[in-house]
Amino acid sequence: MKQTGSQRRTTNFQKFMADNSSLRYTFNEAASIYNEARPRYPDDLFSALIDSTEISAGAKLLEIGPGTGQATKPLAEKGFDITAIELGEALAEEAKQELRDYKNIQIIKGAFEEITLPAASFDLVFAATSFHWIDPSLKFTKTHELLKKKGHLAIIHTHHISDERGDIFFNVSQSIFDRYDFTDKHRKPELPKNKDLKADDIDGRLFRLIHFKRFPIVITYSAKSFVQLLGTFSNHLAATKEVRHAFFKEIENLINDQFQGKIDKHFSMSLTVAEKL
Repeated sequence: MKQTGSQRRTTNFQKFMADNSSLRYTFNEAASIYNEARPRYPDDLFSALIDSTEISAGAKLLEIGPGTGQATKPLAEKGFDITAIELGEALAEEAKQELRDYKNIQIIKGAFEEITLPAASFDLVFAATSFHWIDPSLKFTKTHELLKKKGHLAIIHTHHISDERGDIFFNVSQSIFDRYDFTDKHRKPELPKNKDLKADDIDGRLFRLIHFKRFPIVITYSAKSFVQLLGTFSNHLAATKEVRHAFFKEIENLINDQFQGKIDKHFSMSLTVAEKL
């Protein structure tokens, strides 16, 4: 019997979850340190988002995967009404506590793919370092359905980039990452340069790209704070506690012994904005 569109979406999502659920849920384990450890999004990024979409106070926003609210709070302060869907129960509770003073924020616990919301009800759907975790068969079609006419989709990513001075720590530490099988198999053997980062691939049948910008930042980490950051990444969280402890100890010792106890880490936050067709 031929499947309906809804049945096909359900089947695709079930397959996606079977392949990815273990990693999608790992962030929940880092809920207590996530807000402190993860790099902050720069104010200029939010200004660019608002300027490119021309949204104003009172606009209806939907956030996919707010974590502990690092992107939610700056936009709530601008007067937008935000509905945020968070998969992790502990992360959702942390977000509710962090954002408890904002009456214009609603946190919903659940998977974006499964939550039912009114069609054509949002001016902007945005995802900050979370869009790649959404079922590919649904992420553009469902956001398109939820957006009002001429509404916008904004995708924010956090990239590890080259310091363009030799990337000494990255190169020296790779043997440790390799030994614990934490090297990203899809990443090139060198870090990308900020200028080489590209806009997200957008479904051109549903959206048109209207804006792309990169926001490079540098954060100085102590050995302890860098290990804390590593403790919020999905592949590390998926490992056993014993493996994580041994890996973190080697990285901490490397920074203390060879880098005088601190390193400068280069990131770039990319903003891709698309308009609903």
